[in-house]
Order: sequence, then C-alpha cells, then structure tokens
Amino acid sequence: MTSTDTAEATGSWRTVLREPTFARVWISQLTSTLGDQMFPFAIATSVLIENHSVAGFGAVLAARSLGMALCVLIGGVVADRFPRTRIMAGVDVLRALLVGGAALAVVGAPTWVLALLVLLVGAGEAFFDPAYESLLPRLLPKHQMEAANSLTTATERTLGILGPTVAGAVVAMIGARTALLFDAVTFVASAALLLGVREKPVERAPEPGGGSLVAEMLEGVRAARSRPWVWAVLLMSVFHMMTSVPVWFVLLPERLLKSSSDTVGYGVVMAAFSAGALIGGLLVRRGRRNGSGTLALLALVPFGLAIGILGLTTSVPLLALAALPAGAGLACFQVLWMSALQRRIPDELLGRIMSLDWLCSTASAPIGYALVGLALARVPMWSITLTGAGLFILSTLAPLLVAGVREFGHTEADPADPADPADPQAGASDPADPVGSPA
Repeated sequence: MTSTDTAEATGSWRTVLREPTFARVWISQLTSTLGDQMFPFAIATSVLIENHSVAGFGAVLAARSLGMALCVLIGGVVADRFPRTRIMAGVDVLRALLVGGAALAVVGAPTWVLALLVLLVGAGEAFFDPAYESLLPRLLPKHQMEAANSLTTATERTLGILGPTVAGAVVAMIGARTALLFDAVTFVASAALLLGVREKPVERAPEPGGGSLVAEMLEGVRAARSRPWVWAVLLMSVFHMMTSVPVWFVLLPERLLKSSSDTVGYGVVMAAFSAGALIGGLLVRRGRRNGSGTLALLALVPFGLAIGILGLTTSVPLLALAALPAGAGLACFQVLWMSALQRRIPDELLGRIMSLDWLCSTASAPIGYALVGLALARVPMWSITLTGAGLFILSTLAPLLVAGVREFGHTEADPADPADPADPQAGASDPADPVGSPA
C-alpha cells in the first residue's frame, strides 16, 4: 500500500474536505470564526475607550462566560434531541441579531445593556458548541475524526495567530460598530451554509425518566460516570483548571510586564504558544492509534514543565521555547480526546458528554484564577509555579492508572465502538440497526 493509499484509508485533510457536507460545515465555521476575531476588540474599544470603564469591560467579558456556563448542559440535551445542523443554524441567526444589537448599543447605551446582549451571545455558544462537536460523526466515518478535528484545530489556531492583529487594525480603521456589523454578517453567512447540510438521521431510544430536561442531563452525567476513562479525564480537567492552568495565564503577564515591561516579549511568548498549538494540530491528522490515551496525556506534560520554567526565569527566548511544545501538546491532546469521544460515545449521548466536557474544562477556571490571586499575596512566586507544575504533571499521569484511559475506551464496560452514523453500510448490514440510511 502506498503512502497515498494509507492516507486515503486512515483519513487526511484532503479526504475529509472531499466530503461536501463536512467541507460546507468547515467553511461555515471558518467564516464565523473570522468574524469573531472582531468581537473582543470591538467590545474593548467601546467599553474601555469610549466609556472609560475597566469594571464595565470586565463585566461584559464575564457575562459571556456566565451565559455559556448557565446553558451548556441544556445545550447538550438539545444537541441530542434535535438535528444538530438546524441547532447551529438557528443559533447563528440568533447571534447575528444579538451582535447586530450590540453594534447599535456600543455608542450611548448603558454598559449593562451591552453585557446582557453579550450574555445571550454566550448562551447561544453553549447550544452551538455541543451541537458542532457532536455533529462530525454524522458527517464523516469515525476513522476520519482525527483528520477532521486536526483541520478544525489548525484553522482555529491559525486565526488565533493572525486574527488578533488583523482584527485590531480593522477595528481601528472602521470602528467598533462597523466591526460588530461585520461579525453579524459572518453569522448570517454561516447559517446559510449550514442550512444546505444534510446530516445522517439517527433514531433515539426512549429516555429514562420520561425524557424531561433534568432527567436527560442526569443521564449524560451517568453515561460519563459509567465509563471510567471518560470520568477520569473529566475530573483531571477540573483539577487542572482549579490548580495549574491559571498559574500560566495569570503569572505569565505578571512576570513579564512587571519585571521588564516587555509587552512585545509577552506577545512573542503567546504567539509561540499558538504556533505550537498549530503544529500540534498538524501532527495528529490520521488514523486510529493504539494507546491514543497514553499519547494524549503524555503530550500534556510539556505544559506542566512550562509552568515550572515560568517561576525560574523571565527570559523571553526561554519562555517562548517552553511555550512552543506546551501549545503543541495541548492541541494534540484536544484532537485525540475529541476524536475518542466522537468514536466511542453513542450518538444519542454525544451532545451531553460534549457539554459536560466543556463544563469541566472551563467552568472551574474562575476558582483557579481566584486561588492564584490569593496565593500571590502570601506565597513566593517560584513556589506557586513549581507547585502548579508538580500538580499538573502528577494529575496528568494519574488517569493512566484508570481502566481504559490508555486506549481512550475499550474497557469491559464499554467493549466496542458504537455504530457509525456516517457509515453507509451501518444500516444495510443489519435490519435491526437503529442507525438509519443517509438523508
């Protein structure tokens, strides 16, 4: 078998982009993500410069996160109940209206009005993200999940490197209001692209407890707990966000800007981190890997080392050198973890598991940021960073002792992959198979 044949068999960017439904979804996300680069700069320009309110800016940013945290578990239930492309298109239309409203509110309106609109935008994201992350198995065969997630990650990281610079310049030239209107237009374009996507229909079994909203959310939690490999990684994410990850993102600017006033150096380190994430996404593109859980967790270790190095030096070259593999490892973990969930979790539960993953990996972050702030007033900097590094590495390696984590699945309780919704043979091979034929 040639290298080209291998790529076709295991999945690559070229093969997934040949699937018109996935390509359409990818282009829609590229469009809306490009517009989203304008959002934080437009908000900052309005609230910080025009209204001169640092507190108001913080409240607006917090409102977005609060909206997501309040609604994400409900968003997972909705993603498992209804066609996911329709959810995404509906949310894009809603966000277009909200961002358009924000464009009208940035001049002259009270900050609380803008905060309310942004909170609703965050709530929309809470419905959109689980639907998108659980949609891919309905568009592509499961052996192509790494390629699809790698392409998505690489696209996001590329825009993360180039987007802020371009967005800042555009906002400066055309103003906050016009930039927000541009963002609204990208949501409309994204919705139009999504309306042309037809996902594979999947029949759902009746839910325990009569299918109430609360019962379905609890069923998602039970589904995660019944799979030790999923539960262990979710708990690891909570621990990371409460103890270690905020150390890097809080103390990096504190170390560089306080000791050297080097804003350029801070930008270089963060650019290296994003570039590393792009490289990590490029490296994990093809095929199903034995021991993918081991690889994913070991890839996180460089981030722990970077936290430790932060306490020992303020050298921009050394910190950038540490940030490069740290970013690569985080992206590698993300691609392998998301792909494993998409392959191993039954379709009717996937939206809820994805929403629970988001909640565990982000909702505990404010606690971590608060703890780092309290520690700074009482504990030496080097002690905080070395403790954070040690806790991160130990808590990353600990899940490898849990059944199924090294393979990200295939335990006795979860012995085989569920049916593949995007496999055209899935419904034909067995008349009793609950997966329907392609739409």
